[in-house]
Amino acid sequence: MFQDRCLTGQVSHLAVLGKPDQVLVTLENSTIVNNNTLLGPYQIGDRVVVKCSARGGRPVPQVTWYNGTEMITNSWDRRVEHENGTGSAKSEISVTVSRYDLGKGLQCRINSSAVPIPVVRSVYLDVEVPPVNLRMEPLKEFVDEGGKISVSCTATQSRPAAYIYWNSDPLIPGLERDNETVIKTNLTFTTTSTVTVEASRELASISCFASNKVLDDKKMSHLSAAANLNVKFSPEILIGSVGLKKVYKVVDDTLTLNCPFKANPKQVTVSWYRNNNLLSLTDLSVRSILPDNSKIEIKNMRRKNSGVYSCMVGNIVGNSDIVDILELLVEDVPSVQLTLNPTTPISEGLKENVTLKCAPLPPDTKLMSVKWFLDGALLKQLPDCPDERLDPLQGQDTRYTQIQQDICDMDPTKIILENVGRNFHGNYSCQGKNRAGWGSISNTERLRIYYAPVSLQREAPTITLKKGDNITISCLLKNPGNPKAEAAIWLRGGVRVKGESGLNLTLKDVGVIDDENFTCIPFNKVGKGLGSSVLLSIVTPPRILKGLSSLSGAPVARSQVELFCSVECSPLCTIDWLINGTRIFNGTKYILKEKVKLPDYTSNILSQVESRLIMNVTAWEGGLVPDRDTANYTCLSSNNTVGSRVFSSTLFRVHFPPRSIQISPRLQTVKENLRPRDFRCGAKGYPPAKYFWQFENGTRTRSGETLRFKSPVRRTDGGSYTCTAFNSLGNVQESVRLNVVYKPECYIDKEIRESILYLRCMVDAFPPNVTYYWYQGETLISSAIFSSATQFEISKGIVGEFSCQALNLAGLGPRCTIQINDPSSLLIEEQDFTLITFGAIFVSIFVLSLILSVIFCRKKSDGKYDITVIHEVQDDLTIRTREEKTSALENKTLNQMKSSNGCSAIPAPPPEDEPVITPPAVHTPSTAAGEKAEPAPTAGVSNFGRASTKQRRRSRKMLNRAPTELWLV
Repeated sequence: MFQDRCLTGQVSHLAVLGKPDQVLVTLENSTIVNNNTLLGPYQIGDRVVVKCSARGGRPVPQVTWYNGTEMITNSWDRRVEHENGTGSAKSEISVTVSRYDLGKGLQCRINSSAVPIPVVRSVYLDVEVPPVNLRMEPLKEFVDEGGKISVSCTATQSRPAAYIYWNSDPLIPGLERDNETVIKTNLTFTTTSTVTVEASRELASISCFASNKVLDDKKMSHLSAAANLNVKFSPEILIGSVGLKKVYKVVDDTLTLNCPFKANPKQVTVSWYRNNNLLSLTDLSVRSILPDNSKIEIKNMRRKNSGVYSCMVGNIVGNSDIVDILELLVEDVPSVQLTLNPTTPISEGLKENVTLKCAPLPPDTKLMSVKWFLDGALLKQLPDCPDERLDPLQGQDTRYTQIQQDICDMDPTKIILENVGRNFHGNYSCQGKNRAGWGSISNTERLRIYYAPVSLQREAPTITLKKGDNITISCLLKNPGNPKAEAAIWLRGGVRVKGESGLNLTLKDVGVIDDENFTCIPFNKVGKGLGSSVLLSIVTPPRILKGLSSLSGAPVARSQVELFCSVECSPLCTIDWLINGTRIFNGTKYILKEKVKLPDYTSNILSQVESRLIMNVTAWEGGLVPDRDTANYTCLSSNNTVGSRVFSSTLFRVHFPPRSIQISPRLQTVKENLRPRDFRCGAKGYPPAKYFWQFENGTRTRSGETLRFKSPVRRTDGGSYTCTAFNSLGNVQESVRLNVVYKPECYIDKEIRESILYLRCMVDAFPPNVTYYWYQGETLISSAIFSSATQFEISKGIVGEFSCQALNLAGLGPRCTIQINDPSSLLIEEQDFTLITFGAIFVSIFVLSLILSVIFCRKKSDGKYDITVIHEVQDDLTIRTREEKTSALENKTLNQMKSSNGCSAIPAPPPEDEPVITPPAVHTPSTAAGEKAEPAPTAGVSNFGRASTKQRRRSRKMLNRAPTELWLV
C-alpha cells in the first residue's frame, strides 16, 4: 500500500548572515585612526578617548575593548538594529594614562556569528612617565679637610630620560660633574650623574635632584637624595666679628668666661691667657667649670684681675690660634671732672651747641650713669632707662622699644646743649657712677649766655591808609636783649627795606608797594629777635586811569565800535555805561565786558577795573547814521568806602568822507600884474575835511580851504585850479579857472614857398583874438582882424625894414621887426626843394582862404573866447564889457575898410597912447567897493607853484597864436 511521507508537518529556519561592512577607530575629535597606530605622547594622568564602531553586519556585531588581555568594562556602548536584522554597534572608552599603560595596546574586538574569528583593530599609547627612584652612593664615614669626595646619583624607570642636578650646604658654586650616563632598559631609561667636591669644615651635606619632562610639565616635586658629611678639622674659636668685648666689674664680683669653638672630633683641650700670659687654673680665685676647661669662673675680683683674657683650643688634628675673648675692667667708685666746650660766652642768636663732658679720672675709663646738675639742682640722669627694662628677645616687657634701647645705650658722660639760649646759663656739675657705685660730685663750671632782643609778639594789627598818606611805624620790644638793641631790620612783604635801620620807620606817599606786611626785627651784636609785624592796607577812592577822549567816533562802514574805560579803586568798584544820561544794559546792541586787574607795582596802581562798551552796529537799524547816532557816552564808576564815583564822557560822532564840495567863484578873469579875488572851497565831512589846491599841471600849490594870491599874477598863472577836500575816509575834488589877460607879443617868421618870400607874424596873447598891423619902415601897409597874411610880389628893389604889431583887449603890443636887404639873393640862398614843395601847398591853401575872405569881406566870427565879463571903468564912468569892446573894434575896422572903397582899405592902427581897453579893478577882500585895485609892479612873481615860463609860453602859443602873414612879391 502507498504511503506519502510529506503529509508529516516539518519547519525549516533559514538564517542569513553578513559580515560588518565597515570597522572604524576614531579619536574624540572624530579623527580616524589606522590599525596599529601609535598615539601620543601622553603623560600619566592624561585622559584619552577612543571610539570603535562596526556597521552593516547581520546579526548586529558586538564591540568590546581590551587592554592587553584584560577586557575594559567601563566602556560606553551603543547598538542599533534594523527590521531586516542588520545594524551597527559602537563602543567608546575613556582611559586615564598611567605607568600601567606603558608598552601596552588598546584592542577593539568585533564579534559576529558571520565571521569565524573576531575582527581586531589595535592602537598603542606612547606614554611618558617620571623616574621612580633616586639613590645616592657611596659615602665615607670620615673625610679629612681638603680631601676629595666623589658622589653618584642614579634615577631609574623614567621616560623620557631624567636629568640630575646637585646642591650642597653651604652652596658650592658650580658643583663639578665628572660623568653622566643614560641607559635604556626596556621602555624606560636610567640616568647616573657623578660629582667630585673638596671637603671643607663648612660642608655639612650634599644632595642631588632628578626630574624629567613629565615632572616639569605637571609641576610635580622632583626626586631628591641627600647625605651628611663628616669632615675632620682642627678647632676654630667662634667670637664673631663685633670686636673685643669689654666687661666692667666691680670689686668682689664674679665673672664667668666661655671659649666657644667648633671642631671635629670634638675631644679638645682649652688653655686660658691673661694679657698673653698663661692663666693658672690652680689659683684660688680661678676655677674650671667644664672638663675641657672651655668655661672658667673668676671670683672675688680685684683691680689686678683687669686685663685681656684669651683662649686656645686643640684636638688630634691641631691647635687653634690664641684668640682674645674679652677685656675685663674691675672698677671702684669713680672720681670725675667736668669740662665745657666752648669755654667762652655763648651767643643765643647764633644757636650754638655746648658740649659738657663728665670724664672719669684714671684708672676708670667708663661710667655707667651720670647725674647732671644746674645750679645744684638735678637736671638729668643719663642714661634715661626705664626700671622695667628686660631682654626684648624674651618678650617679657612690651613697653621696651628700640628708641628706649638707643637711649639706654648712649654715652652718659657727654651731653650736648643744642641751640643754647638764655635759659641755659648757670653753674653746671656732674656725678659719675660705675658698677662700684656713685662717686663724688665734680668741679663746677659756669655757662654764660648772651641773647638777642625779644619783640612784642601779638597778632599783626591792620592799619588802613589812603594812597599818598604818610606814616611812622615803631618797633615794639618785649625785651631789648643783652646788650640792649638800638637797631632793627625792616621788612616789607618779606623783602628788606634798604636804608632803614632804626627802631622807627617813616613812610611817605604810601602806594601799592606799601600794601604789605611790615616786620621789624631788632638786633644787637649778639643776634636778632623774632620780630613784630603790622599790616598796612592801602586804599584809594575811584580814579579814572584811562578815560574817554572828549571826542570820538567811527567810520560809517564800521560794524563794531569799542569804547574803553579804566578806573583805579580799592576797595573795588564797578563801572556802568550811559548814553545821553541813560544807563546801557548788556544786550544785542551793546555788549559790556568788565575785567578786574591786580595791583601793578611798576605803575603804582592799586586794583583797577577795566570796562569795554562794544557797539554791535550790525544789530542797529541802518548801521551807523551820521546825525542820528551822534551821542554822549559816559563811563561811570560806583562809590567805594573811600570816595565817590567818577566818570568820563565822550561825544561820539559818525565819521564819513567829504561830500557836497562847493567852490566860489568858479571863474575869474584878471589882467596880468593885478591880484584876483580869493577862491574859497568847502565840503561836508567828519572828521572835518582838510583842503589843498593844485595847479593844472598837478603841482600842489596851497593847503587850506582858501586859495589866496598874495602877489600879482602873471600870464603863466592862468589855468585850472583844483580844490581837494579830504579826511581819513576819502576825498572829493572840484576845479575853477583863472584867466590872465595880457598884451600881444610877437616875432616875425619868414618862409620861402615857390620862390615867394612869406613873412608871418607869430603872436602870443590872451585873449587870442587880435588885430594885426604890418609896416614897411613907418608906413602902414596892411591891417586885418584875424587875417592870416598880406602878400607882396617879389621884385627887385623891395627891400627895407618890415614890422608887425598886434592889438587885443589888453591893448596894443610892441612891434616886431625884420630887415629884408635883397629878396632875390635871399631866395637863391635859401632855395630848397623840400621847402618849395611845402610852400606851394601852403600858398594854395592861403590863396583859397584869401579868396573866401575877399568874397565875404571879413565876416564877423561867432566863436568868441569864453571868458567872464570884465568891467572897465572909463573916464566918463561908462561901463562896457570886453566882448562889446571887441565887437566895437572889429566894426570900426570894417567901417574904415568900407569907407576906403571896399575890403582892400587898410585901417590905421590906434595910437599907442590911446587906451583901447582899460582893465578893470579887481575887487579882493581887502579892497572896498568902488575902489580901484592897486597897480601891480612890472617885475612881480606870483606866489603859486607853476610850470616854467618857457613851458607856459609854448602852451600859450599853441592855443592863442593867430598868425598873420605878409607876402612879398
